[in-house]
Amino acid sequence: MAATDIKAAPAQPAATAPAKAPRRARKTREAGRSPVMTAVWNTVALGFAAVMGFPIYWMVITTFKTNKDLIAKDPTFWPSSFSFESFTTIFDDKAFIPALQNTVLITVGSVLLGLVVGFLAAVAVARFEFRGRNFFIVTMLIVQMVPLLAIIIPLYVVMNGAGLTGALLGVVLAYLVFTIPYVVWTLRSFIVNIPAELDEAAMVDGCTKWGAFFRIVLPLTLPGLVTTGVYSWIQAWNEFIVANTLLSSGGKQTSMIWLTFYSTTPTRGADYGAQMAGALLVSLPVILLFVIFQKKVSAGLTAGAVKG
Repeated sequence: MAATDIKAAPAQPAATAPAKAPRRARKTREAGRSPVMTAVWNTVALGFAAVMGFPIYWMVITTFKTNKDLIAKDPTFWPSSFSFESFTTIFDDKAFIPALQNTVLITVGSVLLGLVVGFLAAVAVARFEFRGRNFFIVTMLIVQMVPLLAIIIPLYVVMNGAGLTGALLGVVLAYLVFTIPYVVWTLRSFIVNIPAELDEAAMVDGCTKWGAFFRIVLPLTLPGLVTTGVYSWIQAWNEFIVANTLLSSGGKQTSMIWLTFYSTTPTRGADYGAQMAGALLVSLPVILLFVIFQKKVSAGLTAGAVKG
């Protein structure tokens, strides 16, 4: 049988691929938004960012203004000449370093104690069943909603009766009032998301309860500890009312109390340039802390938001 010659079909011309749309426009269409609405929302976001960022800009630019610009009738949004006199005034103040040291000691003490006590309480609430458990959880939530001004007088009476007014330890213990409830409520959601079967498997392999705690619960709760630690640090570092009330008679002060002295200086009245320079220097540790742990804080916030 003769072989039949099979002629190949003529190749069809390749269809012209449609030009790819820009990535941003493609994502906009996939999200169901028109380019016009995207531009509108971006403008709104930029305007909101400008409004929120203007106080920070004003604080920074005020530190470099001269006295002439500071007392000018019409505010200037850019200094006529840059001056470092405000920073010189701050560093020449002998009370600046002691006030900053007191703030560091109080913040570190309240954060460490709050994390230790709050973490253990969160483990107990999330892992064990006991009488009054639900009442304890609701109490932690209610305490966070109570304004600080509502408890400052009873807090002062208690601390004064214990002889802790005018002492840094008294401020540390007072900060635990709003640090521990936040830590317990936040870490509870992290621990609830850790299956209890992991603890049981670790104990089957020979771990004790404390061994399972340090090998299973603690490592898996580390993002939550970082998140609560950073926010507790910010809250304690910026606190003013409790520190001003409990340290008013002890001759000690935190950086927040120290900043108020530049509102009415004995020699030349209010020194807003020095006050802004001091506020900028005091804010730098908190800003750097948040920038360093930003990714871990974001991961911790989303990790504990699944259930609880």
